[in-house]
Amino acid sequence: MSINATSNYMSNADILAWMETKTEGLYEHMRESMDVANTRADAESALDDVKAQLQNAKGNGNDAAAVTQAINDALVKYKDIPEVTEVLQPMADKLNGEYAKAAKDAAIAQATAAALNATPNPGGLGGLLLDEEIRNAQNNSTPRAVKLDSADVDNWTKQIGDKVDALGKQDQLGLIQIQEFNSQLNQAKQTASALMDAADKSSSNIINHIS
Repeated sequence: MSINATSNYMSNADILAWMETKTEGLYEHMRESMDVANTRADAESALDDVKAQLQNAKGNGNDAAAVTQAINDALVKYKDIPEVTEVLQPMADKLNGEYAKAAKDAAIAQATAAALNATPNPGGLGGLLLDEEIRNAQNNSTPRAVKLDSADVDNWTKQIGDKVDALGKQDQLGLIQIQEFNSQLNQAKQTASALMDAADKSSSNIINHIS
């Protein structure tokens, strides 16, 4: 709806209808922008958590368990944020691949131990060698712990830090966009308020003239 500049009088209903047209979509866009900003902030926190887990791993024998869990959780929760998948997916592929290999090796060792246990013991030296093979297979039947490479820890920490910085810059742009939406809404409200005041005065003048 447009305002007719030649009209001598506008009712409050006309003004409110104009304001609704003027602000149509602005609230929705601002809400969407705020949701994106909040999700992005949460993703930054998740990336910082992965960084912290990487640093903690240095003091924990470079064990990759906590880091792998943090990476996989972040990828599931923030899969729609490109910066998260870009930096974490290669790390997840490597670590998950190593855990899969460790599980496969353990399964092979379990099957080997079972087969050796079913083998008749020939006694003597052959029996001793068989017992040794069985013990080795049993010792390897538990998946080995996956360790982080020190170079990977340093490289991954830097890569994640760079992505957090990039998300921070997007936060600044998003804030500017939200402020712009809010400014447009305030401007529309102020204009509508001024028009309603003018309409009330015009109505009063008409009534006074009639009187």
